[in-house]
Amino acid sequence: MADLSGAKNAPASVPGKSLRSVIIFVAAVAMTAFQLYTAGVRPFPGVIQRIVHLVFVMILVFLMFPLKSRSDDAEETKVAVENRPLSWIDVVLVLVSLFIGAYVFVEYEALSFRTGMPNMLDSFTSLAGILLVLEATRRMIGWPFIIICLVGFAYVGLGQYLPSAISHTGFSFEETINFNFFSTEGILGLPLGVSSTTIACFIIFGAFLSVSGAGSLFIDLGLALFGRFRGGPAKAAILGCCLFGMITGSQVAAVAAVGVFTIPLMIRSGYQPMTAASITALAGTGGMLVPPVMGAVAFIIPDMIGGTYWDVCRAELIPGLFFYVTVYMLVELQSAKLGLKGLPKSELPKIGKLLKERGYMILPIIVLLLAIAVVKLSPVKAGFWAIACCVLVSYIRPATRMTLRKIITAFEKGAKGCLIVAICCASAGLITGVISMTGMGERFSDILIMLSGGSLFPLLFLTMIASLIIGLPLPPVTCYLILAVIAAPALIKAGVNPMAAHLFVFFFGALGNISPPAAPTSFTAAGLAGTDPMKTTNVTFLYCLPAFTVPYLYVFRNELLLMGSPLNIIAIITTSFLGICCMAVTFNGFLFKSITVVERLIFLIVGIALIYPNWMANVAGVVVGGIMAVTQLVFVKRQAHIAAIE
Repeated sequence: MADLSGAKNAPASVPGKSLRSVIIFVAAVAMTAFQLYTAGVRPFPGVIQRIVHLVFVMILVFLMFPLKSRSDDAEETKVAVENRPLSWIDVVLVLVSLFIGAYVFVEYEALSFRTGMPNMLDSFTSLAGILLVLEATRRMIGWPFIIICLVGFAYVGLGQYLPSAISHTGFSFEETINFNFFSTEGILGLPLGVSSTTIACFIIFGAFLSVSGAGSLFIDLGLALFGRFRGGPAKAAILGCCLFGMITGSQVAAVAAVGVFTIPLMIRSGYQPMTAASITALAGTGGMLVPPVMGAVAFIIPDMIGGTYWDVCRAELIPGLFFYVTVYMLVELQSAKLGLKGLPKSELPKIGKLLKERGYMILPIIVLLLAIAVVKLSPVKAGFWAIACCVLVSYIRPATRMTLRKIITAFEKGAKGCLIVAICCASAGLITGVISMTGMGERFSDILIMLSGGSLFPLLFLTMIASLIIGLPLPPVTCYLILAVIAAPALIKAGVNPMAAHLFVFFFGALGNISPPAAPTSFTAAGLAGTDPMKTTNVTFLYCLPAFTVPYLYVFRNELLLMGSPLNIIAIITTSFLGICCMAVTFNGFLFKSITVVERLIFLIVGIALIYPNWMANVAGVVVGGIMAVTQLVFVKRQAHIAAIE
């Protein structure tokens, strides 16, 4: 392949001096400038906003992730993918991307009048757009999602010949490509619409926080608050991953950014490397499940079921925190079991000094939340003002000051951070387009209901399995967008609250990333800890099992979504919390001392009784659980007394 990146055989250490790197930099900065302008100054019409966003993304993907040549395979080079030389194919793809953007930009009004009667150039643009999105998806995500898309297109083409239960009336090639590119059910549909506005704005906000130093502040805060306690580094990892993940909306990014500091500290303090990796993977996953970003799903759900962004944040608050109850109990019980201690105070940052020097960098997050909850601004508008606040407050001290160079760096980093989510949303539009064309979503829901025999619990179990399987190879946003179309409607038909139904599939879709056999989040943590990826994934899955009850809880008890009377909400949150703790004791095999198999079984039954939607079972669970805990505590104190006498 021809080298179009600057100089032939240029060393990987100087890619930043090539013409290609300059183009990438300019495109990234221009993309962020476009996103901020449309977020805070003047929004563009929906189709224009989406196509410009998509074109920027595809240009960056094709430039940053060039096509792999045969020589790369033959030489088995360790050069990073972004440092490979460009080929003529990459250049052609960039030019075609620009053409598609220009065509839609100029013709978007005429396209609406030609709906159902596209001309040849319309069809060419649609086909080219679909192929480019598929290729960009392959480069960013890999083959699993491409295979899903191809199966979907095969169903569109051959579905009319299938049995009547799953067949459709049939569609022409021209109808298929134009519907899946131009319609609001396809690539330029709702998922990309959310990506091109709110999601992009929040990712850019995360980039500004990171460049300003707020990202390291989260880690230091965790160490300052919890480092001196038993299992301190693990508790710091929980807080750091939560704060980092809830803003960036990426499980793997949270694990990579926080785990590189906390996993070595956990191992040094006495944790087994595999346990340290599992805790970090779980903590990073929890960042997806806690508002305000929730991996960008918080911005999509309102468009799916109605309501507001704030409704989603309020509903997911307790379930997200319950997931962290599972992680915290894992840390606490493992720390007690291993007899661990905290880090020396001399090695920890001082909380007072930390807040004095960098505490003001939390203000942008406060501004973001107040703008949404109190001022009632739209999420994209709130994100814009949070970015402005981040720049302003950074000037309080020289160490965090956002100079022009840092601002430009944040522009570049923010645009690059949008790529994976934008490609996920664009490619998810292909799946939702196929499902919408063929009516498969309705059929799949009916199939789930039929297999469950009309009973809610079997339906929830089948939906959980489908969510976990789809979540294995896919990022949570893509997974949710598919499940929201094919699985959530079945739950709603069965009488589940729409918010609970969508959060149910989202929750388990996110857990798919830490479930065997393929778990990108667990694999990342295993790489940092130097442990076996598959064994680490299995251990993480085992530790996570108590959290698997959380979605079932809020389906049967909507009070956990903060719906209902305050008294009921408090009572159910309390019993559910105790139930999850009892299950954590079961899977860790320890409370105040190591417990026997019989005691594990009793704690498991107590946990089920506490979360079961019946007040008599809850009371019985509280009584039996209390007796078990007191018995263990008395035994431990008696043993300690005997040891002291001897």
